Amino acid sequence: MRPDVRTVAAELGLQPDERSRRGRLVCVAGAHGGAGTTRAAIAIARDAAHDACLVDADLSGGDARELLGLTLRPGDVGLAAVSEVDASAFTHGARRTAFGTVFEVSPRPELAWLIRDGAVRELARTAMRLCSLVVVDAGRPTGPSCEPALDADIVVLVWHANRRDAAERARHRLVRAGVDDRRIVDCATAPSLFERVLGRVRRDISVVDVERDDQLLVLVEGRLAALGPRDRT
Repeated sequence: MRPDVRTVAAELGLQPDERSRRGRLVCVAGAHGGAGTTRAAIAIARDAAHDACLVDADLSGGDARELLGLTLRPGDVGLAAVSEVDASAFTHGARRTAFGTVFEVSPRPELAWLIRDGAVRELARTAMRLCSLVVVDAGRPTGPSCEPALDADIVVLVWHANRRDAAERARHRLVRAGVDDRRIVDCATAPSLFERVLGRVRRDISVVDVERDDQLLVLVEGRLAALGPRDRT
């Protein structure tokens, strides 16, 4: 017999909503390679500080595990060997962290091709039944890893302050895929000195430091408060 949501929640130390309402879903996508989606996703989950689930869905090999100080579990292949994504699959792959749980979709990138279409989206939906906040690090805004963006309450688009062109192209791709443009939150970062100076000089760019305070979470919460949660009925 497969365990139900309540059993899984008890095993992971989570508290599912008594009325079975879904938690909020935030999808983080990068406008270009090396944009910093993982650090941004960790910052949101960390600063939320209650029953958050971070889903590392970067199929090319995310680095959430390294940034969180977790080791690779022997034999762990993420969703590559999962045919049905349910509460049982979630509890098998989820790991406890200081802020809640983390699920690595593709701990072995060479096996990512085995992950079927729709699996990442189903995983996010399962996590939403267990956690008050689910943060998906999608990497680039294309392919199976970005499927949860279609269900997301908020999509955070991460880009370097000197790559506005890439950000605009990525936004267009998300909108064409069906994401509500109003639910896309820009997160321009400045990892280099040049970008930090650019962020100060150009008034049309508000640079976010994802490593400091809870600035990014405040942006996400502010947009969510203005728009309200998505109606998924």
